[in-house]
Amino acid sequence: MLGNCIFRNPATLQGTFDRGSLCEALLFFERAHLLIDLATLSHMAQDNFLDDLIILLKDGRLTGNYSPQAAVMHTNNENGIREHFFTVVRFGGDQSNPKMRNPELLEQQLQRQWNDKSKARRYFRQLADLITFDDLGDNGVPTLGRSDLCDPQIAKQVATMALLRHGVPPQEISFSKIDVLPLGDFKFAISTDIDFDRLRRFIPEADRAEFGPHYLFPAISDARFDVGLAATHNAAFVGNEQNQLIVSMILNRSLGGSFNSQKACREIYDFISLSVPSIREVINSNERSTAEFIKLLANADSFRGWMAKQNPNADLVKEMLREKARESWLDSLPVKAMRFGLFNGAGAVADVVFPGASVATGLVDSFLVERLGMKWRPHFFVENHLKGFLDKEQTA
Repeated sequence: MLGNCIFRNPATLQGTFDRGSLCEALLFFERAHLLIDLATLSHMAQDNFLDDLIILLKDGRLTGNYSPQAAVMHTNNENGIREHFFTVVRFGGDQSNPKMRNPELLEQQLQRQWNDKSKARRYFRQLADLITFDDLGDNGVPTLGRSDLCDPQIAKQVATMALLRHGVPPQEISFSKIDVLPLGDFKFAISTDIDFDRLRRFIPEADRAEFGPHYLFPAISDARFDVGLAATHNAAFVGNEQNQLIVSMILNRSLGGSFNSQKACREIYDFISLSVPSIREVINSNERSTAEFIKLLANADSFRGWMAKQNPNADLVKEMLREKARESWLDSLPVKAMRFGLFNGAGAVADVVFPGASVATGLVDSFLVERLGMKWRPHFFVENHLKGFLDKEQTA
């Protein structure tokens, strides 16, 4: 139902690694692809997620690509005018080897994470066999990023978000003018009546001296990069909470609407209880571990197959209740036929239960068949696996 999704630096509003968002998407999306850049790899290493990542990659639950690229806003002074432009840059290399290939850069970054060459080498060897190392294009960041910013509503909202992110209290934010002036080569200038000198006292000391208009819009480049990557992969972008609002603004401007993957997920949770927490919440709060989620995922194949067949506009709760109430082919069989006719005849049901095995009549009865019929329906996973995962007290 939810198709494909991609991640790039999945992070919460607080800037911490959002492993819960990644895990949740693995259950509800048909395919998931992780774009690993410098920030993503750093977050995963610091959060001790690399072992779990390797398991998910080996199981085919997730695919990945490493490229040390980032979308940035560059600023310089030309003829007394401060000019800005969005671009995508590639980091890596050093003076001794400035043209390092992406696999070499991955190993180098792992070494810098731990200052332990043997540990870095061990993880590198495992990851190198499981991911790709393709560079990403600019995905329209220079041109479309400036176009987004020329929308007065987007410029105003993103500027306000930037001031809040840098520590300015909401009651101190007041401005009536913020104009983006297009220049040649997709550059632009910023004209605003924001009193940066007055607000400087709220800014962290390390940034205070340089605080100015160029602090307002770097997030546009990042969000536009995410939108472009999602379009390239024909996938929903999931995970980076800091960028999500800007991504939604861009999609509303471009398409007249945005995709909300959380709505479909919430419908499934509401089938359990309106107050039940989400997978993202229980994992990010450390009530459940990624290892526990991987065990849950092992029981979810039938549920995920059912989800993949649902119409994007379907009411999932109604569809699940319809499946729960539906009489299956197993329910319609007479007990005598189930106990004797099928199992000691052609063995069709026996082959379903124990493929290729010779099954005695007494080993497979109507109770087992009934249970198998239930497990083929989506509500069985939700009620017997997902519910217990989200409500830890139930399994304590």
